[in-house]
Order: sequence, then C-alpha cells, then structure tokens
Amino acid sequence: MSFGKCDLSVIPLRKEPSHTSEMVSQLLYNELYEKLDEKSGWDLIRTEIDHYEGWIQGIQHHPVSDQDYLALKGKRWHVVNRPILNHQGQHLSIGTLLYEPNDFASPVPEAFSPTVMLDFAQKMLGAPYLWGGRTLFGIDCSGFVQLCARAAGKLLPRDASEQVKEGELVYFLPEIQPGDLAFFGNEEGHIVHVGMMLDTERILHASGQVRIDYLDQSGIFNKERNEHTHRLQVIKRIS
Repeated sequence: MSFGKCDLSVIPLRKEPSHTSEMVSQLLYNELYEKLDEKSGWDLIRTEIDHYEGWIQGIQHHPVSDQDYLALKGKRWHVVNRPILNHQGQHLSIGTLLYEPNDFASPVPEAFSPTVMLDFAQKMLGAPYLWGGRTLFGIDCSGFVQLCARAAGKLLPRDASEQVKEGELVYFLPEIQPGDLAFFGNEEGHIVHVGMMLDTERILHASGQVRIDYLDQSGIFNKERNEHTHRLQVIKRIS
C-alpha cells in the first residue's frame, strides 16, 4: 500500500477504471489518499477524509512517503474562503484545504460551527449541480453539505445516505435551528437528497444549482415551479 496527495485543483474519482465511467466524487487539492490497486493506467484509491473509494488516472497520482502522509494528517487545516483562489498555479475552489493561513484561507474551527457552515454555503449560491462534484464549478447535494461542514469543523461522510446517520433527530419544524440538515427520500424511503436549513422555513441545497428554497411538512417547495420537488424524510442536528 502507498499514499498520495492531490496535486491538482481537482481530480475526478470514477467508479471504474475508465474515462467513460461514472464520476462518483472528486479529489480536491491537498487531499490525501491511499493507493490500493492499479489497472490499465488507473489507480484505485481510498480518500483519507471519508474513506471513499474510486479510480483516478495513474498519471495524476502524486505519491508521498509514509512519514509525510502521517505528518500531513496531523496538521491543522485552513480552507479557501473565497469563490476561486489562484494559488501556486492552481485555481482552487472555495473549501479547498491549505496548510498555511493567509488572507484567503480560514482555519477550520476546532468545534463545529453552524454559522461558519452556512456562511460558506451562501458563498456558493448559483454553483451548478454536477453529480459527484465538490467544487464551485459543479457540485452535488451531499458534496455541498460535506464541503461546507468540513470548513466549519465537522467531517461528514460523502453520501447523503450515510450523512443521515449522523447527529440527533429534530422532531418538529418549529424546533429547527440554522445549520440543521434536512434529508429527503424517494418512494421506497431511501435517502436521495440533503440540504442545510437557514431557519425554520428556508433550505440551502444543490438542485440544478445551489439555491435557497422553502421547506414545509411535505418537503422542499420551489416557488418558481410552484411545486414540491423533494419529499421530507428526516431532520438531523449535527454537532
């Protein structure tokens, strides 16, 4: 087993070792991973932050020693706090990890801060939806929540179906607090969507784009389309 660090602004993480395979997530600059296998010019990796597995191109693998890997894991991270940052030749999206503080990177809080999470989230309003995406150039619902929560001091799993296992239940809509996570299911009851509550009525989520919609007992109501778009299943409070 060997280790690596993402040395590009973003690297696609694919389900199978092929350019035509589904993109299941993305590696962002400075993120660490383990290399598990290789096949036909592709490397199977497992990400350090959420243990997500997928394939990257072998030519995009940037190896680091065991000692460097452990040292980097132990560092206190800072996150890019502006939409796009030009850093050492790379164009980095908001939420990307940096080692050193500067005017454009904020330290990750030692304790989870819903206020910081929502501040980061609102800076991403208008970002287009992209299945598997984790940047301002394209992001999916669970990637959006995960990225903003990490900037606020909370590491969440990659997928909404795993994120829903975190935190404590919120039973009634009037009890919602800013930063609570709302999860939505399909007809079979499987979690398929997630967003962050701004208050008891408004939700920030990635659906077509990062946007603000309204929430009621039935789910997300899109005023532009005059219809409910997602069926509410559960609300959780993370800490």
